[in-house]
Amino acid sequence: MVAAELRDVTVHIDTGRWSETVLDAVSLTVPEGRITALIGESGCGKSMTAAALTGRLPASAASSGQVRVTGTLGYVPQSGVTAFKPDQAVGTQLRELERLHRRWSVERACTAAGYPEDVAELLPQQHSGGQIQRAALAAALLPSPELLVADEPTASLDAENAYRVWKTLREYADEGAAVLVITQDVPLLAAIGAADRMVVLRAGRVVAADSAAAVAALDDQYVRGFFREG
Repeated sequence: MVAAELRDVTVHIDTGRWSETVLDAVSLTVPEGRITALIGESGCGKSMTAAALTGRLPASAASSGQVRVTGTLGYVPQSGVTAFKPDQAVGTQLRELERLHRRWSVERACTAAGYPEDVAELLPQQHSGGQIQRAALAAALLPSPELLVADEPTASLDAENAYRVWKTLREYADEGAAVLVITQDVPLLAAIGAADRMVVLRAGRVVAADSAAAVAALDDQYVRGFFREG
């Protein structure tokens, strides 16, 4: 079953100083029990796609097309610190989410995300980039959402912790959730076989969408570039 779908979604940004069409008739699906990886060069519209799907488009955006989401939604922002209030310890906020949703325990979520609980009483801005990104993943997992959207969840992590996060996302999808991950970490993703499907964006358009194996095998210079180390 498809948990989320974008159909012919176009997003135009007009700030008054500049204007640009950042998404051009984008269509994609996010099926249950699968990891869908959204890849593409910087500035191609990946984060804007996530914003359209999660209802987080900026005020300067005008959009058209259809967005459908079935079930509950969890979101891991590209900047993990924005997932938290700045004036409360991360641990306090995680415990509030635990009490509110009564699904996952803080201990379970932190273990799954690889978040070290010994720094949980620090404010969000007192964390390292990798720590707060893992805390944001823990926060997104606490409600046990049926659809999880993660924007660059491994960008600030070393290889060991990145592998751990991919393993958690794989296990979460295997439990039946739909997972959409925006990532530049394609070589590791391909090496461990974590993704089921890949959608490739270029200049705001979908240029490929297929199984991960089929996308990896494409004879296309733009696509193949993402699979090369470094």
